[in-house]
Amino acid sequence: MTKAVEVRDVWVKYRGSADYALKGVSLEVSEGEVVAIVGPTGAGKTTLCKVMTGLIPNMGVYDDFKGEVRVYGESTYSKRVGDISKSCAMVMQDYETQLFRTTVELEVAFGPENLLLDREEIRRRVQWALKLVGLSGLEKRYSFSLSGGQKQRLAIASLLSLQPSVLILDEATSDLDPRGKREVYDVMRKLIDEEVIKSLVFVDHHLDKVAEFADRLVTVVDGRILVEGEARDVLGRVEELRSLGLKPPEVAEICWDLGVRANSVPVLLDEALRVFPKVRSVRMPERRIIRGERVAAELSDLWFAYEGQNWVLKGVNLRVHEGEMLALIGQNGSGKTTLAQVLMGILKPNHGKVWIFGRDATPEDVSERARDVGYIFQNPDYQIFSQTVYEELAYGLRARGLSEADVERKVKEVADMTGISHLLNEDPFFLQKGERQRVAVASILALNPRIIILDEPTTGLSPGETRALMNTVLNLNRGGTTVITITHEMWVVAEYCTRTVMMADGRVVLDAPTREAFSSRETLIAHDIFPPETCELSRRVAGLTLLTPKEFVEHVEVV
Repeated sequence: MTKAVEVRDVWVKYRGSADYALKGVSLEVSEGEVVAIVGPTGAGKTTLCKVMTGLIPNMGVYDDFKGEVRVYGESTYSKRVGDISKSCAMVMQDYETQLFRTTVELEVAFGPENLLLDREEIRRRVQWALKLVGLSGLEKRYSFSLSGGQKQRLAIASLLSLQPSVLILDEATSDLDPRGKREVYDVMRKLIDEEVIKSLVFVDHHLDKVAEFADRLVTVVDGRILVEGEARDVLGRVEELRSLGLKPPEVAEICWDLGVRANSVPVLLDEALRVFPKVRSVRMPERRIIRGERVAAELSDLWFAYEGQNWVLKGVNLRVHEGEMLALIGQNGSGKTTLAQVLMGILKPNHGKVWIFGRDATPEDVSERARDVGYIFQNPDYQIFSQTVYEELAYGLRARGLSEADVERKVKEVADMTGISHLLNEDPFFLQKGERQRVAVASILALNPRIIILDEPTTGLSPGETRALMNTVLNLNRGGTTVITITHEMWVVAEYCTRTVMMADGRVVLDAPTREAFSSRETLIAHDIFPPETCELSRRVAGLTLLTPKEFVEHVEVV
């Protein structure tokens, strides 16, 4: 097979860092391959991607680079990144840094323009790429006005228009809803099958998706390749993946813990169903406490439009009780974030009322609402503004008049809680996106709001980091804090949230305890939401809905 990318004994050390980000890494990618790179945050995955595209050593701040990288036999050293991108291009994890032109079509046209293609071919590629990612019709839209998911699609389209032989996606679907993720991977498979793209390398924390899509899997840990092999073989090493803070495919976890084997540990649902033994007995899980008696927040006949009569919220009624752990789910554009921002007071409803702990809070501004409600934005860069992490966490506390001694105590407490104590003296704008996310979360937790709204809080976090964050939030919830979490991560909903509300087209279309919600399979799938595979496996083999692999193993006995 033709070697598309060759990485030979590469070492990379960033400026100001005490250790190497990559330590003697060697990797080959052949034409026709789909290679997944996984590992904990900070392991070196993004650095490896940048090495393959020539961003390192030709751009960026680093102190030392050793080794050799070849793309289709040509060394990337001292070559222009633009020239390398004709053969190997990368969609970055922090996709907003990749967008810089004013409109959607200009962004997608930039690459082909620099290839000096004729005008008609540029126009054709722009339309082709936008259609592939589902942005047709938005050609004249300003790039900055797009949603996070749309911007991520735009970044992908801007690279597809180059038609590189090798495409690298560095967590390039992190802000997409379940439908969007599936569509992007379906498009990638189609492009590879049609040989428009020769090879694909992608970084993704969703190992269920990796199991469906990747041919080969590479795990990177502490700057080194720890394991490399056929994807399904590596994904069956459940304990090894868990030890890295990764989340193995759920059916693999269940089969591993119950000792279900064929020739290997099943990693896909269909494989597990073929070899799953007869169920001897099933115990119903205890009903989880759903809510307290007091109403924390209530939205009454809420209507909202950003302009004219284009209603984003259409008569929403929702009551959230004190102490609830509520998940708000639905596709991008369903109205989730708009609803949350109306609840926070960032947006004012056109019609309807917002009640907070029994008072009519509709006329209140954000500062008044913030006495009770804390809001954590989907994009942490919309929230962060201080020069150090310490100052970011301290700002709200000082605004409330706390003494410096109390500020210092509280900052230390919340930094320990969120795992960012080592970052207090750092400039938050130079941190990785996942670290910036934790800083934004910590700045709100420091204020001890009675209601916390988390808008996609786990974007860019590894499963281990996600669990650490959600465990922190869960502890606050157990102390009485009401939590509303907007998320596309169904396993997070299943593991942490006692109630699930699904929105579609500006309306609430499902509102139920989480087990009941995930039992409503037809309703969820009709809105392109798929429950965790544990739910489907338990429904098929045990006749009831179990939410997590741990719950399955504890409540199902097999022959």
